Amino acid sequence: MNALSALFSIAARLVLAVASLVLFLALLAAGLVIFGVVLLWSLIRGRKPTLHTATFQRAAQFRSQAFRAGGMGAAGRAPRGEVIDAEVREVPDATPADPRLER
Repeated sequence: MNALSALFSIAARLVLAVASLVLFLALLAAGLVIFGVVLLWSLIRGRKPTLHTATFQRAAQFRSQAFRAGGMGAAGRAPRGEVIDAEVREVPDATPADPRLER
Protein backbone atom coordinates (compact mmCIF):
# COMPACT_ATOMS: atom_id res chain seq x y z
CA MET A 1 0.00 0.00 0.00
CA ASN A 2 2.91 2.31 0.76
CA ALA A 3 4.41 1.85 -2.72
CA LEU A 4 1.07 2.66 -4.31
CA SER A 5 0.82 5.86 -2.26
CA ALA A 6 4.37 6.90 -3.26
CA LEU A 7 3.62 6.18 -6.93
CA PHE A 8 0.41 8.24 -6.75
CA SER A 9 2.30 11.11 -5.07
CA ILE A 10 5.01 11.12 -7.75
CA ALA A 11 2.38 11.05 -10.51
CA ALA A 12 0.48 13.95 -8.91
CA ARG A 13 3.66 16.02 -8.61
CA LEU A 14 4.56 15.27 -12.21
CA VAL A 15 1.09 16.29 -13.44
CA LEU A 16 1.26 19.49 -11.37
CA ALA A 17 4.73 20.34 -12.72
CA VAL A 18 3.63 19.77 -16.33
CA ALA A 19 0.47 21.85 -15.79
CA SER A 20 2.55 24.67 -14.28
CA LEU A 21 4.94 24.57 -17.22
CA VAL A 22 2.06 24.65 -19.72
CA LEU A 23 0.46 27.60 -17.89
CA PHE A 24 3.78 29.48 -17.85
CA LEU A 25 4.35 28.90 -21.57
CA ALA A 26 0.77 29.94 -22.39
CA LEU A 27 1.15 33.20 -20.45
CA LEU A 28 4.52 33.85 -22.07
CA ALA A 29 3.08 33.27 -25.53
CA ALA A 30 0.10 35.53 -24.76
CA GLY A 31 2.45 38.29 -23.61
CA LEU A 32 4.57 37.99 -26.74
CA VAL A 33 1.49 38.06 -28.98
CA ILE A 34 0.15 41.16 -27.21
CA PHE A 35 3.56 42.83 -27.49
CA GLY A 36 3.69 42.04 -31.20
CA VAL A 37 0.19 43.38 -31.83
CA VAL A 38 0.93 46.63 -29.96
CA LEU A 39 4.23 46.98 -31.83
CA LEU A 40 2.56 46.46 -35.21
CA TRP A 41 -0.27 48.82 -34.32
CA SER A 42 2.16 51.59 -33.39
CA LEU A 43 4.16 51.05 -36.57
CA ILE A 44 1.02 51.07 -38.72
CA ARG A 45 -0.03 54.38 -37.16
CA GLY A 46 3.42 55.77 -37.91
CA ARG A 47 4.52 56.26 -34.33
CA LYS A 48 7.77 55.10 -32.86
CA PRO A 49 7.23 52.50 -30.14
CA THR A 50 8.38 53.88 -26.79
CA LEU A 51 8.97 52.38 -23.40
CA HIS A 52 7.53 54.55 -20.64
CA THR A 53 9.92 54.47 -17.71
CA ALA A 54 8.74 57.59 -15.87
CA THR A 55 7.22 55.49 -13.09
CA PHE A 56 10.50 53.69 -12.50
CA GLN A 57 12.43 56.99 -12.47
CA ARG A 58 10.01 58.48 -9.94
CA ALA A 59 10.37 55.42 -7.70
CA ALA A 60 14.17 55.69 -7.93
CA GLN A 61 13.99 59.35 -6.87
CA PHE A 62 11.86 58.49 -3.85
CA ARG A 63 14.23 55.69 -2.94
CA SER A 64 17.27 57.97 -3.19
CA GLN A 65 15.57 60.60 -1.01
CA ALA A 66 14.80 58.03 1.66
CA PHE A 67 18.43 56.98 2.05
CA ARG A 68 20.14 60.37 2.04
CA ALA A 69 22.33 61.57 4.88
CA GLY A 70 20.23 62.01 7.99
CA GLY A 71 18.03 59.07 7.15
CA MET A 72 14.81 61.08 7.09
CA GLY A 73 14.61 61.89 3.39
CA ALA A 74 12.91 65.09 2.29
CA ALA A 75 11.20 65.62 5.66
CA GLY A 76 14.49 65.75 7.56
CA ARG A 77 16.12 68.54 5.57
CA ALA A 78 16.87 71.89 7.13
CA PRO A 79 14.91 74.82 5.69
CA ARG A 80 16.76 76.50 2.85
CA GLY A 81 15.45 80.00 3.33
CA GLU A 82 13.87 82.30 5.84
CA VAL A 83 10.25 81.63 6.77
CA ILE A 84 8.09 84.72 6.32
CA ASP A 85 4.74 85.10 8.03
CA ALA A 86 2.52 87.14 5.72
CA GLU A 87 -0.96 88.37 6.46
CA VAL A 88 -3.48 87.42 3.81
CA ARG A 89 -5.60 90.22 2.40
CA GLU A 90 -7.89 90.60 -0.55
CA VAL A 91 -6.59 92.60 -3.50
CA PRO A 92 -9.23 94.72 -5.24
CA ASP A 93 -9.69 94.42 -8.98
CA ALA A 94 -7.50 97.01 -10.65
CA THR A 95 -6.14 97.59 -14.09
CA PRO A 96 -2.66 96.19 -14.48
CA ALA A 97 0.18 98.67 -14.69
CA ASP A 98 1.87 96.71 -17.47
CA PRO A 99 -0.12 96.75 -20.74
CA ARG A 100 1.44 93.39 -21.74
CA LEU A 101 -0.51 91.73 -18.93
CA GLU A 102 -3.87 92.78 -20.39
CA ARG A 103 -5.35 90.05 -22.52
